Amino acid sequence: MKDVQSQKKIALLFLLVGTISFGFSSVLIKLCLFPASIIASFRLLLAGLVLTPLCLPSVVKIFRDRGLRGFLLLIIPGIVLGLHFQVWVMGIKMTYVASGTFIISISPVFFALFEWIISRKRLSVHTAVSLGIVTAGAYWLYRTGKGQLGQVGDIYCFIAMILFVIYLIVSQKVSKGVPHIAYIHIIYLWGGLLTLPFSLISGDMQRISFTDYGSLLALIALVLFPTLIGHSSNNYAVRYFSPLTVSFFVLLEPIFASISAVFVLAEFPDIDKLPAYVLFISATVYYFLKSKKT
Repeated sequence: MKDVQSQKKIALLFLLVGTISFGFSSVLIKLCLFPASIIASFRLLLAGLVLTPLCLPSVVKIFRDRGLRGFLLLIIPGIVLGLHFQVWVMGIKMTYVASGTFIISISPVFFALFEWIISRKRLSVHTAVSLGIVTAGAYWLYRTGKGQLGQVGDIYCFIAMILFVIYLIVSQKVSKGVPHIAYIHIIYLWGGLLTLPFSLISGDMQRISFTDYGSLLALIALVLFPTLIGHSSNNYAVRYFSPLTVSFFVLLEPIFASISAVFVLAEFPDIDKLPAYVLFISATVYYFLKSKKT
């Protein structure tokens, strides 16, 4: 029991560190001038390649033990994550930032809905209150950002949000009994490889300039921090916490993104967004503290 509790504490600490690293994602994407489809695929592909020397024997063992069918099941979350990145970038380019932020901010509501569909567990009072606070914060961002739902990009953003929900839920199901590093290597490598056709079909691959060292450095930083630390922490955390719990921590991403933008890009957040950030923090802290007591 004590061992499980210590592992949960490690998972929580990793999740917090990963959430902070998520805050650099938007800044690094902005600094990287490569086409969006290239960024989306290569951040996964390179992350998978970096991990290869650390887990190749484990991956070979997994393939031998589980066979081709069992191995293919582990690739599914990687494909879903790769599609999430592709669709999200397309969507955010075709709609208002406020609308996209609103859509992604209500992801905990859909995590709760999916969990109810899967397990038929009754929604607790503290969960309902937390989701209400989240929705209020998301709506505040939408209104202050003067977003207007109804753009084609909103559909893409909504699909991207659903894909992220599916990604974490599936990860929790299929990663049981698989060493963490081997698991994230598989989903990153194959998620990146199997979404490369987006770059080939669009012709984006021919538009890469390998002499653009600033973009290369930004892409490498995107691989090392938001991907290898951020998304890896999500995958590790769902081994010990529900995807719904993890989704509340993801809400803190725009807060850390705003802070990093101040120091890296000298972009200061609008004061009118602060109440939404306070609501997100309140919902996360309230849900987590109440969940520990139940």
